[in-house]
Amino acid sequence: MNVPRPASRFPRLLRGLLLAGLSLFPLASQAWIITGLGTNNPRRVFLAVGNSGAFWANNATINTVTATLTPAQVVSGTPVAMTSNSTQSVSPYDNFTVCAPPAQVYVGAAYQRRVAADPGTATLQVTSPANLVNADGDAIPFTEISWTVSALGGDANPNAIPAGTFNGGTQTLTTVTQGTLRENCHTFAYANTAVRPSGTYTGRVTYTLVTP
Repeated sequence: MNVPRPASRFPRLLRGLLLAGLSLFPLASQAWIITGLGTNNPRRVFLAVGNSGAFWANNATINTVTATLTPAQVVSGTPVAMTSNSTQSVSPYDNFTVCAPPAQVYVGAAYQRRVAADPGTATLQVTSPANLVNADGDAIPFTEISWTVSALGGDANPNAIPAGTFNGGTQTLTTVTQGTLRENCHTFAYANTAVRPSGTYTGRVTYTLVTP
């Protein structure tokens, strides 16, 4: 639903999400496409994954998402939900409640251009390594980690930032039209398709909002 909720310079803003604690190893969300942010001088972008500072401000927080498997879960081959240490439940835009941590991770991206001649859209991407790795060098493909999104209250944009699966490289999640904030909440899961050696497997993904 296009909702005009009332309300430094970063050509791109990087945020990381550390996937850790696969120790062998959801809840619904609001999903909004908020228009009418207008233009601003200087041109700027906003990107938050997990805990966020003030809207348009920089914030270096890196949150973790974890899953700890019991022996029964390891051999079951069934997917396992992951939880986060993020406490971000509200939109940094207007403090509207959008997420229910720790099961959900807030993701939001906004773009303002300075003048009409500036690029009309920014691109939200995520980059993941090939594997999560433990201290012994054992690996779990990053393609074992996926996320879902959902919406409450009949919201028309559950896919403001779509669901997906990490691909062990760089993938485009969505485009962000100038003057727009796209936000929703992601619930992560470990596919658990094979029995792995015991240990804590870690890997870090980086979300990037890019303007040409």
